[in-house]
Amino acid sequence: MKIFDVVTVGSALKDIMFYSDKVSVIENPKNILEQKLLSMEYGTKIPIDEVHVNYGGGGLNVAVGLKNFGLDVAPMVNLGDDLVGKEVFYYLRKNSIDTSLINVERKAKTGFSIVVTSKKDKEHTIFTYKGASSSLKLPGLRSFRTSWFYVSALSGKNWAIEFEKIVRQTRRNIKIVWNPGLVQLKDYNMTKKFLPFIDVLILNKDEALELVCNLNKKIKRVTLKNGFVLLDRLKELGPLNVIVTRGEKGVLAIDEHGRKYNLVAKSDKKRIVDTVGAGDSFGSGFLAGWMRWLNFEKALWLGLKNATQNLYKIGAQNGLLKIKL
Repeated sequence: MKIFDVVTVGSALKDIMFYSDKVSVIENPKNILEQKLLSMEYGTKIPIDEVHVNYGGGGLNVAVGLKNFGLDVAPMVNLGDDLVGKEVFYYLRKNSIDTSLINVERKAKTGFSIVVTSKKDKEHTIFTYKGASSSLKLPGLRSFRTSWFYVSALSGKNWAIEFEKIVRQTRRNIKIVWNPGLVQLKDYNMTKKFLPFIDVLILNKDEALELVCNLNKKIKRVTLKNGFVLLDRLKELGPLNVIVTRGEKGVLAIDEHGRKYNLVAKSDKKRIVDTVGAGDSFGSGFLAGWMRWLNFEKALWLGLKNATQNLYKIGAQNGLLKIKL
């Protein structure tokens, strides 16, 4: 029986990223859930200044990040029986990451993303085709041992059935980090049912606002501009620890003892070239630190440092810290 420190669950994609100075970021303060918009001229051809091809998806990004810290990790993802799927296998093996929990679906295509980035401020919008990741079905979870599951966005319509299989593993003293995705935020009532079983809930600020507002239609959204109020509303839903990432503003967090944290990331804005995958970089750094030190604040700082280093390189898995803890 194989033994892992962490099993990551989520998507596996090929990322096609391009930059253009014809893409702009527009402030949209009237909509708390869509505070910034990426814009471009309608009905025209836009030149692409740079193109980069990398691998991504939460299941892969977090696995690579954790491996860099010396942890034994295995991604539980779904690939198509195609050339891109074979590329992903080769990439993981090249990085000495166990591939025994990967499923290959013959009739599906491996997913991919198109990442549109503003050359001016490096903000982006992602168009994602999940492909095989949308039909992820978890294998028998008793065929291996792990201390943690790190679950990122699940895109299949039966995501709750698969996620419940993981939740059942908490009876075996296995812990769960959850970074829900778009499908989970839309299916917010189902998401709410699982939150009491979660050890660490990680959301970015927009995701946190959306979840809280959907679950409480009567809440005054203006009160949620206070980040600590937002943390309290999330903590009331049941997770032991809650982390809200805020981009260049750092993170807000509340631990299982009710202690609150407001840590600001220190980054060189002139060096930032790409923000894709920064959330996954933070998550892998945080969990590695939490497992090693059992010090919540110290783990938060490691997550921030890992995410910051990622900002200086193009690609969700590039520039990450490589430290054996």
